[in-house]
Amino acid sequence: MPGTVEEVQKPAWFWLMLWCLFVLGVQPWSARVASPQGTTGSTNSLMKGLLLGAIFLVALAATKPGFRTRLNPASSLYVIYVLFATATAFLLADPAGPLMRLARFLIGLVIIFLLWRPLVQVPERLIRAHLWAHLLLAGTVVLSLAYAPSQAWRPLSSLGTGYRLQGVIIPMLPPRVGEVGAILLGLALIGFVCRKLSFLPAAGLIGLGTVLVAASRTRTSAAAVAFGLVLALILTRKTWAGRLTSLAVPALVGVAFLTIGSLHTWLLRGQGTRQISSLSGRTTSWQAVLDEKVSLQTAIIGHGLGNKRVLLRRGEGDIDVMAIDNSWLGLYWETGLLAVTIVGIALIVAWISVLRAPTPYVKACGALLLGYITAASLNESGLSDLSSMTLHLLVAAAVCDSDRLRHKARQLAPTAAPR
Repeated sequence: MPGTVEEVQKPAWFWLMLWCLFVLGVQPWSARVASPQGTTGSTNSLMKGLLLGAIFLVALAATKPGFRTRLNPASSLYVIYVLFATATAFLLADPAGPLMRLARFLIGLVIIFLLWRPLVQVPERLIRAHLWAHLLLAGTVVLSLAYAPSQAWRPLSSLGTGYRLQGVIIPMLPPRVGEVGAILLGLALIGFVCRKLSFLPAAGLIGLGTVLVAASRTRTSAAAVAFGLVLALILTRKTWAGRLTSLAVPALVGVAFLTIGSLHTWLLRGQGTRQISSLSGRTTSWQAVLDEKVSLQTAIIGHGLGNKRVLLRRGEGDIDVMAIDNSWLGLYWETGLLAVTIVGIALIVAWISVLRAPTPYVKACGALLLGYITAASLNESGLSDLSSMTLHLLVAAAVCDSDRLRHKARQLAPTAAPR
C-alpha cells in the first residue's frame, strides 16, 4: 500500500509510549485518595487537559502531512455526541467546566484519528499497546504499596469492613484499580489462549491482574471481566458444543463464590443484606434520578455535563449528596435522553463491528472490552465523558473495524495482482 513506510516514521516503542501516556491522561485522578474519609472529590481536569494537549501536539508533529486516517462509525457517533453536548453547554449559567471537559473529549478523539496509521490500522498493535498501558498503571499501584502503604489501603468505612487497595502515585480509587486489574487479566488470558503471549509473561500478567481485582475488592470489575470473557469465548467458538461448554466455567466460579468461605467473605465485604440488595446504596440515587420531575427541555438536554450527583432530601434539613454510579442514568442526568440515544447507538454499532471482525484474537479482545463496559456501565459512571470506560469502547470499535478492512483488502489483493 503506497505511503505505508513513509507515514510511520517513528519506531514502535514511540507509539507505544504515546498510547500509554494517552491512557494515563484519561484516568480519574481522584482527590479522595488523599482523604479516605472524605465524601467529596474532584478530578484535576486542567492537568489532564494539559497532558492530552501535549500528547496531541506530539502526535501531530510525528505524523507526516497528508496522512491517511479512518473515522469508524462508533467514533463518528461520539463526535456527534460531543458537538451536541457542546451546543447544550452554552445554555448553562456557567459553561466553562463542561466546555473544558468537552475540549478534552474532542482532543482525545482526534488523537485516536491521528494514531490510525501507526497503531489502529494493525489491530494487534493497538491491543498490545492497550495491554502495556494497563500494565504500567498496575505497576504504579504496586509501587504505591512501597511508597505509601498507609494510604494505599483504604478503609471501607460505612460500605463494609476491611480495607481496599487504591493507587497513590497515580491517584486511583479502588474501583479503578479493580478495572485496571480486570482488563490486564482479560487481555493477557486471551493473548495466551490465542498464542500471542507465551506462558511465563501471560501467567505474570494474569496473576497481577487477579491480585489487583482481589485486593481492591471490586465486585463490579470481577463480574464485568467474567461477563466479557464468557462473551469472548462464545463468539470465537465454532461449534455450539464449544459455546455451551464455555458457559460451564462461569457457572462453576459462581458456585465457588457461594460455597467457599473465603470467596464468600470477599464477595460480601462485611455488608448486610440491606447494603447488598441496594448495591451499596446505589439504588437510592438511581431511584432519585427516576423520580425527579423535570421539564421537557431538561429531559432532552440534561442538567449539564459534570453534574454526576443528586441531592437526596430525607426530612427537614437532612440533605445528602450521592453519586449516580450508572453510566446510562448519568448520561440522562447530565446530557439528556438525546445523548443516551447517541451513545446507546454507538455501543450497538461497536458490537456490530465486533461481530463482523474476522480474526478470532481481535474479535475476542473486542468482545472482552465491550462486554466489560456493557456490564460495568450499569454500576459505574463514565460513558458521558472521556473516561477509561469510553476509551475501552473506542478501542474495541477501532480494532474490530480495522480488522474487517484488513481482511477485505487481503481478499481483493489476489484479484488486483494479475492486472
